[in-house]
Amino acid sequence: MDSTILAALIGVPTTLVTAAIAYPVGRGVARRQAEDQHTQWLRTQRQSASSQLADGATEFIESADAAWEAVARPAYAHTRRRDIESRKRLDPALYEPLRAALRLMHDALPAVAIHGPDELTVAGQELYSAAVEVTGAILHLDAAAVQSSVIGAALQASSVDQQGMQAALDDLDTAYARLAAPLGLPEFSARAETTLRWSAVATDVARLAVSLDDPPAASAALDDLRRAVAGDPELTALVEPYFAVMALVELRSMVRAVEEGQQIGLDQQLAAIASAAPVMTGIFTTFRDTLQNPLPADVDRRDLPPGLSPLLESLAAVTDHLHGALRLMHDIQQHLALADELAATPLDPVTGFFAGAVWASQMEALGLRVMEELPRLTALAPQMANVTEPFLAYSSERANTEVGAVRDSFIQARIDFVDAARKAISS
Repeated sequence: MDSTILAALIGVPTTLVTAAIAYPVGRGVARRQAEDQHTQWLRTQRQSASSQLADGATEFIESADAAWEAVARPAYAHTRRRDIESRKRLDPALYEPLRAALRLMHDALPAVAIHGPDELTVAGQELYSAAVEVTGAILHLDAAAVQSSVIGAALQASSVDQQGMQAALDDLDTAYARLAAPLGLPEFSARAETTLRWSAVATDVARLAVSLDDPPAASAALDDLRRAVAGDPELTALVEPYFAVMALVELRSMVRAVEEGQQIGLDQQLAAIASAAPVMTGIFTTFRDTLQNPLPADVDRRDLPPGLSPLLESLAAVTDHLHGALRLMHDIQQHLALADELAATPLDPVTGFFAGAVWASQMEALGLRVMEELPRLTALAPQMANVTEPFLAYSSERANTEVGAVRDSFIQARIDFVDAARKAISS
């Protein structure tokens, strides 16, 4: 056989065998190349998504520190400084960087979740949640600062500045709403709604306090107060004593009329006193109970700083000024009830005359007791200012400490996220 033909016959199967071997090998190489390319692409995507979230976290902490410094500054030397005199509105620039940084972090989360892995997704969610906690703590500190300013100034003032209080509370509402509305976060939206309601109630109570000598204005403030607490059992129970305050307003109006020389019958005077006495009893009782239990439900007396605990006793001691007034209101109500009993009991003219004279003399004695209690009640206001100020300061200090704690948690969450990102990118 020709050697050329033999070589051809041998070469054909050799080529086929070689091709059969080379095909899967080539396919494996292509698959590995594709996998390597995908792995590199995935690493790139993870790096990009992680970098966006980490950059947002860096921007957030810088913005949070700036807002914290402005809110916690003792002198509050900022365009947002609020007090009863300044009535300055919220500076939009204070919370805007916080809102933008939160939005940047929020927008980076989907890419982190898409590219995974799960550990990185969880770390990203925890980082964002920590940022929300920091924001909420700064808002809480802001609230404590504003409320301390408003309450402290109201206690120091000889009269309530309703317009100033309204301006300060509106400013606080804007601070919450600025973050609640654009972000749509349930935590801030709910807090904004609660703040708005409490602000409305506080303002209406302030309006009522300065309207006790103006029945139409007091009536309008009460109507607004009823609308403000509608549907809120806690607030309704808190302000319920004020709902009957018109009886006190009418009594003050009658006293002023008598002082001006108007003739008002004894029966009309007694009816006004009978209506006002239980109202004053309710207000004094609520005030006393609040002073005796001034701490929020989540604050344990044992957790208070050493210097603050004695002030609780001082605050409770202020209620001594109310004991006499409460006894007096009780005695007046009993005395008026006795008049009703005398009127319903058949008496001969002589017995009736003496019973009426005794009752009238006792009523005069009660009037003298009213005059004795007035200086004690008047002295209550400055004492309240002195003992309340440390509690207001403690509230702000506690809120400020909370900001520091959640900020530390955020820093740790960012470290954990960066570590998880490095691991995901290198794997």
